Amino acid sequence: MSGAVWAHACSVGEVNTVRALIPALRTRFPGVPILLTTSTATGRELASSTVEDVQVTWLPFDTLPAVRGFLDKVRPRVLVLVETEVWPNLVRETRRNGTPVAVVNARLSPRQFPKYRRFRWFFRPAFSALSAVGAQNDTYAARYVSLGAAPGAVQVTGNMKFDAVRTEVDARSRLDLRVGCGFGGDTPVLVFGSTRPGDEALAARCWRTLRDRFPDLRLVVAPRHGQRLTEALEPFGDERVALRSDIKAGRAPRDARVLFVDTLGELVTFYSLATVVVIGGSFFPGVDGHNPLESAALGVATVYGPHMGNFPEASEALLIRGGAIQVANPEALCETLERLVSDPQACRALGTLGRKAVLENRGATERNADLVAEAVAARPRS
Repeated sequence: MSGAVWAHACSVGEVNTVRALIPALRTRFPGVPILLTTSTATGRELASSTVEDVQVTWLPFDTLPAVRGFLDKVRPRVLVLVETEVWPNLVRETRRNGTPVAVVNARLSPRQFPKYRRFRWFFRPAFSALSAVGAQNDTYAARYVSLGAAPGAVQVTGNMKFDAVRTEVDARSRLDLRVGCGFGGDTPVLVFGSTRPGDEALAARCWRTLRDRFPDLRLVVAPRHGQRLTEALEPFGDERVALRSDIKAGRAPRDARVLFVDTLGELVTFYSLATVVVIGGSFFPGVDGHNPLESAALGVATVYGPHMGNFPEASEALLIRGGAIQVANPEALCETLERLVSDPQACRALGTLGRKAVLENRGATERNADLVAEAVAARPRS
């Protein structure tokens, strides 16, 4: 892989983002191999199964021997870091080898930034060594500069997540999933996506309010981390629940109205079947939300809570367009869902506006690819 374009995407969210960037990088570096590293098992699994013609491997530990050994083998043309992955030894050693380091879709959330600022003395050498930073917005750009990035190296390129999300799911995949799960063509489906601790209890509370009033309604819950499945199921007590893995194996109970997704790679297809999607990680402090664009881009009514610090520009873009609903607290969610499920026309209108908001904000991927190409072009020739 000597001379490769090396991109690093930490986990599932970053892999989904970089998937849209890779074709743009290919046009700017024709014939150059691309190496993709990840830091988590789920990220690597997703990358290996969905990103074509790319070698996928683990990011080396951020120790000098590990980083130097990796660089000796790879000798990359450029290192592209996605969002927040500014590892001190990785950045410094890559730059010491004369290789440019670019951060694309750069962000530092309100939860992350105080930690970086507190240890600014430690991170400054790495941030000051960055060749280029494509920030999602002005706030993130200023945070990178405050931590040591050169002002001339930082520019606002927008949020690639608007480009990374799918705007369509093919009809065959949707039909197969609907039939496989026993959903009728007109069955209303409520999806709680990427749930985190506390979200499942909230979903169960809302379900108990909705299930009798809407006897055709189906609930789908997709925990963000599969290892939490046992914990996530607890709030549903004696409720009959089907697991997606059991459905695929032909073992699921036929009369279950609640489905837990314990498989990878199907969440977006479930979103495409939904009447309403609720974004997990946004109702309680500590997570700061997950990506609301994945459902909004499909034209599905999208609801999330007050804690969206990981996606402020995405949330704002949707809310400004009237393409999502943000509830003020968990207690307000059940009433909001009851209103939406009882009014299909309002759901469709909300979804339409959300999709428009996504389409209006696309284009950041090309700007970030240009940023990477410019960083390589500016590299001193040896």
